[in-house]
Amino acid sequence: MTRYVVRAYPKRMWFVEQYIVPSMLAQGISESDIVVYNDDKGEGNLRSFLNVCYQAPDDDKGTWYLQDDVCICRDFKKLTELYDDGFVCGFSSERYDGKGRIGAVHVQDMWFSFPCIRIPNKVARECAEWVDKYIIGNWAYKEFWESGRNDDWAFRTFVFQRYDKCLATNLAPNLVDHVDYLLGGGSGGKRPVEVRAQYFYDQDLVKALEEKILKNFEKTY
Repeated sequence: MTRYVVRAYPKRMWFVEQYIVPSMLAQGISESDIVVYNDDKGEGNLRSFLNVCYQAPDDDKGTWYLQDDVCICRDFKKLTELYDDGFVCGFSSERYDGKGRIGAVHVQDMWFSFPCIRIPNKVARECAEWVDKYIIGNWAYKEFWESGRNDDWAFRTFVFQRYDKCLATNLAPNLVDHVDYLLGGGSGGKRPVEVRAQYFYDQDLVKALEEKILKNFEKTY
């Protein structure tokens, strides 16, 4: 069994429920293996990430974490099951990761992959506890936690501290593309530039998604 968590907030739940989850089910992923976490209390990216980490099962398996603004590749189920071990980064943008560093890498070279990342359950739970103990409320890191964002930074900081000898897999082709530009930009508003996956090759699926959203929007209005 491969476990998936989709992290969302209320304004994006329509996209999660109408597009992301159905696309996962269409590939044969069981509904019972998908957890949707809706930040309906408005706690922010960082706290919602810690909350889902605390909920990770107490076992030696792992969980694939997806954000609420992605388009999955056509082999998503197959590849997430094939690479269901250790730290696996399923997304990379040239803006934040540059070129190269594909395959097995030291964790210091793992991608900024929060749109799609696999984290061992044991590590997720430890991360939540560590961030709450050493980061949240620590005035030395106030600029990172006070905004409620920087979940990827907090995770990487923990990993670099506690799992610095480990390897991660930077997976190309990427498993998802980042399509927040179809949804009005990031949760903080429209980005100055689009942050797209640099190794996502199923662009026909993104195009089809764009057309479907536009068609449904036209029906609504």
